[in-house]
Formats: sequence, structure tokens, C-alpha cells
Amino acid sequence: MQRRAILLGGAALLPAPALRAQPRWPDREVTILVPFGAGGSTDVSVRAVASEAEKHLGVPIQIVNRVGGQGTASLTAVAQARPDGHTLGSGAMSGLAIAPHTMDVSYTLDSFAYLPGAARFLYGIGVRAESPYGTIQDLINAAKARRMTFSATGPPNNLGMFELNRRYGTRFQFIPFQSGAEAVTAVLGGHVECTSQTPPEMLPAIQSGRMRLLVSSSPGRWKEFPQVQTLREAGFDVTIESLLGFVAPRATPPERLAILADAFLRAARAPSVEATLTRFGMVPEVLEAAAFEQAIRAGFTRFGEQLREAGLARR
Repeated sequence: MQRRAILLGGAALLPAPALRAQPRWPDREVTILVPFGAGGSTDVSVRAVASEAEKHLGVPIQIVNRVGGQGTASLTAVAQARPDGHTLGSGAMSGLAIAPHTMDVSYTLDSFAYLPGAARFLYGIGVRAESPYGTIQDLINAAKARRMTFSATGPPNNLGMFELNRRYGTRFQFIPFQSGAEAVTAVLGGHVECTSQTPPEMLPAIQSGRMRLLVSSSPGRWKEFPQVQTLREAGFDVTIESLLGFVAPRATPPERLAILADAFLRAARAPSVEATLTRFGMVPEVLEAAAFEQAIRAGFTRFGEQLREAGLARR
């Protein structure tokens, strides 16, 4: 049938063309770069969130472990990636808020667009079971009287101890180790007097009776030991805070960031994610993108001051 033009006010109105449906995005897999090796707490936590986020995005999420540069290699790659929303990175305080103070990196906090936060790392101070220090107050009193060695892998684990030195006149001396397992072994062997570490490394020794958890140095108590106070609850205004979330290249289109943010927020709230985090010594800390960015920027300022005070900031 021949289409006819409709005359209105002397003008011919032709039939409108059919509206084209907007292409769905994402239309292919998304990649998340993880700064540490497979099987660690960061890797497993990111995989748990990604597994749930796939359900909301409708495409697979590939996890790539980009190890190197003390956790900065993956963030460097994200900052330099094509800003199309298909290459993301897991971002934590260690790489975003600490590393730029201690080493030369090619990115800044402004190199990224921020997505939601998903989890918080936990930290604690422990001594071997035979230690004469039964409480954190005992340990603090001893460290005021003489030099006390502690083991840790580096920032942020050691920064809480340095803050105790600065605020309360203690004399904790940092003895660095390559891994959390080595740091715990050092205190069990009596080579150092205490350790500042995370639950995955400490829990086996605590649960077997070889180590005693004196205090949680995180904002909250450990789920496994709800009777053990935090440093703040014990009267010492010190905490170690480290968050895990997601970032994208800075110029990623806002509409794509919104889709990703919604998927990651919904994923981070899933019960399966909380169960995984708990097994790996972490707790959920679901933050919208703006709140996660604000926390990272505040951490950058705070950690910078602490690192300079401890003489660990690069010159």
C-alpha cells in the first residue's frame, strides 16, 4: 500500500521512522585486574563480588591477577586502559592511599573513576601464648618502659603501631617480613614480642592455643573473638583502616559507570559475599562510589602524615 503524506497547516508530515532500540551495555565481558596472586584474601573477595555482579550485568567477568610493583602494577594498567568500562581494577588503601607515598607510581588518585566499596580488612595485635603480656594495657606499659619489637609485612599493618608510638609514647620497633605467615612465625618463635597482622595468618595460631589475640586494631571486633576489644574500646584512639573496592579509568562514560556501580552495589550486599569475606578475615563495608572515593582520599591524607612521621615516605 502506498503511504500518503498528511497535510497539516500547509506542511506535509511524513510517517516517522521506527525508533531504534539503544544497544545494550555491557555487550561483552568485563575484566577486573587484581593486584595480588590467586587464592589470597583480596583475590577471593573480588571473585566473590564479581560472581554476583555477573548476574546483574548479564556478561561474564574475567579476573586477571596482575601482580607486581608491590600491588601497583594492576592499578597502573587500569589507569592506562581504554576508558570504555570493560577494564576495571580492584582498589584498596594499600595501592591507592599508601603506595604513592612510599614509591614512584605513574598514577594519582585523579587517574581513576571510583566505583563502590565492598569490604574492610581486619587487623589485630597478638602475642605468643607464653607471653607475660595478658592485655593490651600490659603490652602498652611495657613498650613505654623499653623498646618492643613487632612483626608485620608493611603498611598498613605497621602504621597502627607507629601511631601508638606517636600518641602514647610507646617504643614499638618494626621488624619487616615478606609474608603474614612469616610475621606470625616470628612471634611464635619468640624472635619478636608481638605482631600486627590480619585474621587469615593469625587465626590458626590463635585457635590452636599458640597465640593470644590482645586487641582488634580495626574499627570493629573480630567475629571469631567478640569478647576481645578494639584499641579504641581499650582506651587508645588508634585504628587501622583499609577498604577494598573497585575503580575504572578516569574518562569512563558516566552512564557506564552508573551501570557498573549499580551491579557492584547489589553484588556486595549478597549473603554469599559476606560468607566469603568472613572466611578470609574481612567484613562487608558496602559504600556507594562517592563514599568510597571520599574514604580513599581521606586515607591518602592520613596515611601520608603517618608515613612521613615514621620516616617511611619517599623523599
